[in-house]
Amino acid sequence: MKKILLAAFLLSCTCLTQGQLFAVEFEVYQSSYKPLNLVVLANAKVDDVNEKSLLRAMVEKDLDASRSFKTLDPLSHLVTEAEAFDDLSYSDWRIIGTDLLVMLGLEKMEGGWRVDMQLHDPFRNRLLVKESLTEQSARGIQHLAHRVADFIYHHQTGLPGYFNSKIAFVKKHGYFADLMLMDADGANLQTIGKDFTLLLSPDISPDRTQVALNTYVGNRPRLEFFDLQTGQRTTFGGFKGLNSTPEFSPDGRYVAATLSHTGNSEIHLYDLKSKKWRQFTNNPAIDTTPTWSPDSKWIAYTSNRNGTPQIYRQSLANNQVIRVSLDAPYNTSPVWAPIGDRIAFVTKKEWEYAIATVHIDGTGLRYLATGERIESPAWSPNGQMILYSAEDKGRKHIYSVPIWGGEAKMVSPVGMDASDPAWSR
Repeated sequence: MKKILLAAFLLSCTCLTQGQLFAVEFEVYQSSYKPLNLVVLANAKVDDVNEKSLLRAMVEKDLDASRSFKTLDPLSHLVTEAEAFDDLSYSDWRIIGTDLLVMLGLEKMEGGWRVDMQLHDPFRNRLLVKESLTEQSARGIQHLAHRVADFIYHHQTGLPGYFNSKIAFVKKHGYFADLMLMDADGANLQTIGKDFTLLLSPDISPDRTQVALNTYVGNRPRLEFFDLQTGQRTTFGGFKGLNSTPEFSPDGRYVAATLSHTGNSEIHLYDLKSKKWRQFTNNPAIDTTPTWSPDSKWIAYTSNRNGTPQIYRQSLANNQVIRVSLDAPYNTSPVWAPIGDRIAFVTKKEWEYAIATVHIDGTGLRYLATGERIESPAWSPNGQMILYSAEDKGRKHIYSVPIWGGEAKMVSPVGMDASDPAWSR
C-alpha cells in the first residue's frame, strides 16, 4: 500500500512545473551579522612546540565553530609568530583585516600548564585585556584550550562560552543503539552505553552526573537514569503504555516526562527527592515532549488539543496555559532556550521540515534550517547555537545552526547514524 501511495505521489509531481516541484515552503532567516576576523598566535619553549600548536588549533576550532569568529588564513599574515611576539605592530594586522588578535604564551609547569593571554584590537591600536590561566587536571591542553576559548568568547560577546560542555546522542547500528558522549567540538568521542534495543531522548542532568533515557525492554518502554561515572542504569518510569521524552528541570528537582498509564498521554513530573510521580497536564488531547523554562516555573509541550500538534506553555504555579506556536499546521518537540527568551521546535508544512524559534509569546518566528525528517532540537548552554538531527539518504546526522541564521553544519562523526542530541547545561 505504501508503495502504491508513493508511486501516485511521484506521478502527481511530474505534472508540476519545475518551479512548483522545488517550491520552498520556509523562508530561512538570515541576519546581517558578520563574525569577527580572528588571528590566534601562540608562543612556547622549544620543548612545548607540539602542545603550542595543539592549543592554537583547538582555540581556533572552538571560536570558528561558534560562528561569532572567523579565523584568517595564516597565508595572509604579513609577519611570523616569532616576529609578532618580538615586535608587535598593529598595522601588520590591520592591513589583512584582523578585528581581534589573540597572543598566547604557553609554559609547562609542575603538574600542568600555564597560558598567558593578550587580546588586542589592531584597529584601535590597543591591548584589550591580559589574563593568565593554569591547568593542572589530567585533561591537560585540551581542557585548557577550551577554557581559553571560553574566556575570549565571553570577553568579546558578553555571553558565557560553552566549549567545555558535553553532547550526548544516540548512535544506531543495525537493530541496536548506543549512548554516545563527546566534547562540544566533537573530540573525546566515547561509547558510554552499548547495545540498547531502542534508545531515545537522552537528557543530561544539570550537574552532569547522569542521563535520563527513554529505553525499551522487549516491547515495553521505560524511563531510566544512566550514571555517567559507573554506567549503572536505574528505572524510574516503567508504567503501562507510554514512558517517554524525559527532561530534567534546570533546578535539578524534577524530571518531566510523557506517561499514558492514566488513560491518556499527559505530562507528569517525577520528584527526584521523594521519588514520586504527579500528573501535570489534564486534557483529553495528546500532551507530550515537555521542556522546562530556565527558572523551572513553566513547562512547554506539544498538544493537539486544537486539532493539530502545536506548542503550549503551562505555569506550574496556577496551570495557566498559553499557546506559543501560531503558524503552520504541525509544530512539535519544543526546547526552551537557556536564557529564557525563545523556544525552538520542529515545524512542517506540506513537504518540508524546518527548525524554528519563537519568542515565548509567539512573536518573532524564525526558520533557521530545513531538511528531511528534522528532529530533536537542543540548545547550546549559552543559547546561541542549536543542534538537531536530520535524515540524509536514509541515515541520520546531527547538525548545528546559529540562532541568528547561517549555514547548518554537520557535527556528528562522518558515516555514523546519529540522532537525539542533548547538550549539557
